[in-house]
Amino acid sequence: MKTLLVPRVYQPDSFAQLLQRRLNLTPDFEAGRLDAEQVANLALLTVAQAPAYAGTARLVALMRSLPVPSEEPQDFWFKLWTAADDPVLLPGNLRHQLLRAVDGDGAALADQLMHAIAEMDDEQRTAAAGVIGEAIRTEFLRGYEAGYVGELWLREVESAAWQILYAYDSGTWEEHQEFLQAWKDA
Repeated sequence: MKTLLVPRVYQPDSFAQLLQRRLNLTPDFEAGRLDAEQVANLALLTVAQAPAYAGTARLVALMRSLPVPSEEPQDFWFKLWTAADDPVLLPGNLRHQLLRAVDGDGAALADQLMHAIAEMDDEQRTAAAGVIGEAIRTEFLRGYEAGYVGELWLREVESAAWQILYAYDSGTWEEHQEFLQAWKDA
């Protein structure tokens, strides 16, 4: 049975800074002094940070579904590079971003993969999907063509990458207040 590889929780600001800025809770504030509204606000703030974390976990799981890098000259990664015609997809060029994603910061991996997929023309995407699909088809996916399975993998990577990048660019507190005021004034 496979186990999940769950990334560490990553927050661009420290969570203590986020709590102080958004909820006026200082780092030395005792949890026992929280009232029900503060607990609810803390829960909402935690949930608001979840999309980037969930997207990172999805991206790591998708990468884990691929074969691990090997020393074989014609391994999966060589075939993927050849199909996509992009050296960005070689393990040496993905390693640092993948390890950062496992540490909880999936933004760099999301950006790198989304850029590589966006740059593929139709022929490259079809070829890459075939290589990926052939590598990840399991007994549960044997009834589907490799190209279709690989295309689903590429779409899922695009979706997860978008989720991560969008979550990290969710705006400042001031921008959120301007947004709310504009809608109140509309």
